[in-house]
Amino acid sequence: MLSDDDRRTLAELETELEADPEFAARMAAPESEVRFPIVFVLCVALFVLVPPVMMLFGWPGLIITVDVFATVIAVILIARQRREH
Repeated sequence: MLSDDDRRTLAELETELEADPEFAARMAAPESEVRFPIVFVLCVALFVLVPPVMMLFGWPGLIITVDVFATVIAVILIARQRREH
């Protein structure tokens, strides 16, 4: 299903990746810790909170709530990115 040229290109990529020690170490070592899915939990919490916030505080309350959740999620993702690098 792959042409000879595609097979040759794939073999070259495999050889280059196997020669890269950093890549090989990342692929060989399993991730040491399983993270708590905080972003997923925050999204579920927002989904649950939208109707009561809308009923109690109207559009301004809803906009503020969504902004706060978006800011918290952004901070979490930025902190994770910095911790990994």
